Amino acid sequence: MRQAYAAHGRAVVHGRWREWLPLSPQDMAPDLALDQGLRGMLDERDRRRLRTLPRPAARERFVASRLLLKHLVAAVSGTAPEAVCLAYEPGGRPYARCAGAGRVELSLSHTGDLLVAGVSRCERIGVDVEASGRPMRYADVGRRLCAPAERAAMADLAEPERERALLRLWTLKEAYTKALGCGMRLAFAEFEFDAVVSGGGWRFSISEVNGDHSAGSHFISSVWRQHECSVGGFGRELVERSRRFGNNRMRVYDGG
Repeated sequence: MRQAYAAHGRAVVHGRWREWLPLSPQDMAPDLALDQGLRGMLDERDRRRLRTLPRPAARERFVASRLLLKHLVAAVSGTAPEAVCLAYEPGGRPYARCAGAGRVELSLSHTGDLLVAGVSRCERIGVDVEASGRPMRYADVGRRLCAPAERAAMADLAEPERERALLRLWTLKEAYTKALGCGMRLAFAEFEFDAVVSGGGWRFSISEVNGDHSAGSHFISSVWRQHECSVGGFGRELVERSRRFGNNRMRVYDGG
């Protein structure tokens, strides 16, 4: 993973959040923030936020996501996970700092049992994941999601192909607005994805992952700014490679 990060300036990984919990759910303390194994891994801001989450599953997923982010930054920077400091921009967009690596850009997404994280040493990155079988009817979301040119491109598609095209476009626009740090405050129908990306120094990749490790079939999209990177290409598909870190598992994607 460190080699891929050095070559391309970024990495995207995914894993099941339950695999990243420090204990099995039945062995966890009611207040995860006070668990001895987490005191060195969760910053004070994260511990405060953890206490505000009412549902056990939400607390567990939050803990797993922070462990995944810290291990990801540690893997690409060669430092210890405990030495990685997570911080947040005013809008909530995360980034990391660690000795010897400076600022590292981050993005996080989850759906169901799956967590996806992206990391970049160049400029901003955004990631998004959705189950590829998620229903998305054009009649319901087309005008909220698609710019006029995108609607025209989908007009002649059969409904099954149109649903998949909509879902792919949804994940790409989600990833792009996360990279900007504005989330869904930017109306999706107000910009045409290809035109904005190709004209603004952005690059993107989208991959469909399958199998038990991904809890079914999912679209994983990443969008990143590449003004200061000299490697990589436009719109290449990602290649999955398995990695194991201790008892935890991440899947890393290499590609331009």
